[in-house]
Amino acid sequence: MRRGMLGALLALTAMLGCDDGTPSEPQNFVVEGRVALASLMALSDGHLLTIADHFQMLANTDEARSADWERIRGPLGSLESLAARGLIWFALPDGSYWSVQDGPAAGNLSDRPYWPRLMAGQVVLGDLVASKATGKSSAIVAVPVHGADGDIVGVLGSSVYLDSLSLQIKRELDLPPNQIFFSIDATPIGALQDDPEQIFLDPYDLDEPDLERAIREMLTRQEGVVNYRFRGKPRTVLYKKSQVSGWWYAFGRVWD
Repeated sequence: MRRGMLGALLALTAMLGCDDGTPSEPQNFVVEGRVALASLMALSDGHLLTIADHFQMLANTDEARSADWERIRGPLGSLESLAARGLIWFALPDGSYWSVQDGPAAGNLSDRPYWPRLMAGQVVLGDLVASKATGKSSAIVAVPVHGADGDIVGVLGSSVYLDSLSLQIKRELDLPPNQIFFSIDATPIGALQDDPEQIFLDPYDLDEPDLERAIREMLTRQEGVVNYRFRGKPRTVLYKKSQVSGWWYAFGRVWD
């Protein structure tokens, strides 16, 4: 499925990026750009869901249910391929935690806004934080672990680095310079960005009134199209809210 989407995207990129110098009409871009927006969402949400699926499987093992780091770190370490783009950790209900990369952590996760949801048995996917261990801007993927009596005995989680994931998606989309993508949460804070300088920033702090208007419009709708000026150039952006991460994804074009 992903390969098919990317094939369609490559065709779209050729159509939009290799023309005779005359930009396509915005309406044509809107129609064609829906393929790219769908691909962006599939790549990003798919990565987060893959991590959550691995954690769900591990959460059902005796090792995870033991809540014993010495037993958990081996199976959790087998997910090291996921760690290339984030910190992988196990936490106890009191918020103390260990990571595959660094072992025992000095910090505590119990004061995170997402923590009560985990302790209520919910999966967390897409909450944006600055990692306590690394300071890096991250998206949280976390799954509660239930013991034999049904009580929550711990949490399996990953702090997915937004800069690494943004770079990966940018490489996979392989867009021409006049096409952009980004995502924001409801705060709004920048999540994935084609421009790394915009990661984890509040767009309302950029002193760009037209961008602020566009973001406010996006946050009131599930999907749509918005036109605005940013850094002196007009942009057309298609956007849609994800039911997976809760982010609004946007794919757009910068017009000369």
